[in-house]
Formats: sequence, C-alpha cells, structure tokens
Amino acid sequence: MKNYILMLGIAGVALGSYTAYASNSATMNVTATIAHDVSLNVTDDIDFGTITINPAALQEANILTIMYNHNGTIMSKDTGIISATMASPGGFTANIPNPSACSAASDSCGGLDLPNTNSGELKFTGATYSYCQMYIKYTGNANEFKMVPVEFAIVSKDINLNGEYSMEVTISYTPES
Repeated sequence: MKNYILMLGIAGVALGSYTAYASNSATMNVTATIAHDVSLNVTDDIDFGTITINPAALQEANILTIMYNHNGTIMSKDTGIISATMASPGGFTANIPNPSACSAASDSCGGLDLPNTNSGELKFTGATYSYCQMYIKYTGNANEFKMVPVEFAIVSKDINLNGEYSMEVTISYTPES
C-alpha cells in the first residue's frame, strides 16, 4: 500500500507539473507579403506622326485640338492644323486577372492605370503645357493591350518651333478591390 501511495504521489506531482506546463502559451505573429506579378512589358511606343500647324492660326486660337478614333485615325482637327497623320497606338502586355474589363475605352481597367491622363499633365518635352488624353483597350489576344490617344491639344505659347517633341507615360497596376 505504501508503494501505491508513493506512486500516486509521484503521479500527482507529474500531472500537476504537466497541467502547469500545458497552461503556458505564447502568441506568434505570422506575416506574408503578396505581390501581383502582372509582367507589364511595352511592345510598341505611341507615335503621333507628323502634325503640321499654321503658326498664325495657333496664335489666334491659342489652342489647337486633334481628336482621334480608337484605332488612331483622326476623327476631327481644328482648322489651324493643316495636316496630321494618324497616331500609331502603343502596345503592351500585362497579365491581369480580368483583361476583358478593358474591352471599352477607359483610363483605368482591370487595375491598369495611366496616371495623369486626364489632368493635362502629360506634356511633350520642351512644352510647358499640352493636353493629352489616352485610353487603354484590350485586344482580346493573350493579355495584349493598345494605348491610343483620344485627344491632343497644343497650346500656342508652348509648341512654336519645328522639331520633335516627346513625352513618357507610365503604366501601372493597382489591384481592384
């Protein structure tokens, strides 16, 4: 009986120690960074072609505007623009979740964004102000997109010399919520 009491005492101490040990706990934070790999790649730059203006008309009107169709052909132009060739759309690829969200003209579609396209801040290098609005359109083929100007405005004080003008547009991806 003594042995049983001794064993019972040892078992009670062990159980008490196990219970005390089991009641201890700690919390660990778990974090993860998730990146969206949309693999944005430019395949073609945008080319506005050649725009020939009448400098006298530009000084009178102060602003001349060209409107483009979705394929880059000219829809309309102010009379101060003597001639203009069609704009060649820019091209890029992007692996986005829903590319068909870009099936209509848009400034942002499927999470793709063109910053400042409607704010008048897209400027040709050498010009203090020109206005260019563009949109993105999904081609329907393997995550290929086209970026086409909708409207381009020339302000008289800015582009008064012959020459080549350029600008950069940054395409970015922001996941849609």
